[in-house]
Amino acid sequence: MKTGNWSTRHEEGHAMRMAIGDLARAAAAPEWTRLVARHAEVGSHAVTTLLRDGREIPAEGMREPFRRLRELSCQADTGTWFTCELAFEPGSRRYSCRAGSSEPPFADVPAAAALAELTTFSRETPPGWLLAALPTAPPLPLPFSYGERYEGWSHDFGDRRPLRPLPISGELTYVPDTTMTARAMAYDRERGSQLVYLAERDGDPESGFLMVTSSRDTWYVGREGVRGTGEGVRAVTLDGSTLRLELTPEAADLLETEQVFEIRLDLPPESAAELRAVLPRMLRPVAGAPDLSGF
Repeated sequence: MKTGNWSTRHEEGHAMRMAIGDLARAAAAPEWTRLVARHAEVGSHAVTTLLRDGREIPAEGMREPFRRLRELSCQADTGTWFTCELAFEPGSRRYSCRAGSSEPPFADVPAAAALAELTTFSRETPPGWLLAALPTAPPLPLPFSYGERYEGWSHDFGDRRPLRPLPISGELTYVPDTTMTARAMAYDRERGSQLVYLAERDGDPESGFLMVTSSRDTWYVGREGVRGTGEGVRAVTLDGSTLRLELTPEAADLLETEQVFEIRLDLPPESAAELRAVLPRMLRPVAGAPDLSGF
């Protein structure tokens, strides 16, 4: 299961969904058109299934990331979801997620599972089917703590995204970026460090950008509003007016792109010539340098 130093519960939740997708792809034979991973849970009673084009196939390892996603989705006095369905498409890192927090996930809910559910994930208004499954009166809940460690410090680092809970009902779709258009470029070199900055709009700090930095034998690539990476870029190709990055799945997820990400270069001729000259100079000396072509 993927681990990392996430700064928000949304980051970790997204990572858990991506981990489930990787496990589903590993379990499926090639040439599938749709994979659907389903998880239902009440207390410690859980069922996880994987459907390949509508047919159930065996898979391992998905239960733990689903359970962690359930913990991260928990809301004080509201609880968490009982069912979660993740759908994946071939040749893409995208997913769609559908969660449900009201309907019973099983025809018969074990009494011990209902008791554990309301002890761990308390609700002000539990659904009737959950109360009916209890062996006794509703239990005293445990202190709420799932995911709260993120809320105290995530905005200390300039994160302008609003703090909000993960959804416990309804649908959520993640569509990774495949392209951007760079209309401005800046290059800076100072004290052994180099930086190339490609922006969608010149002089607009809110516009999308791609940044590549190098210092001695290390380097880093990042995009706006997302975590970047210093590894996992397999190749960098300049193909006419297109700069193409080929990424590992892990690097693509950190950059929130597909495994092939293209930057369409709408640059002045002098900027395009400078990019062609400086990128190889920056990247050839670094450890784990990507394959370079077209420069």
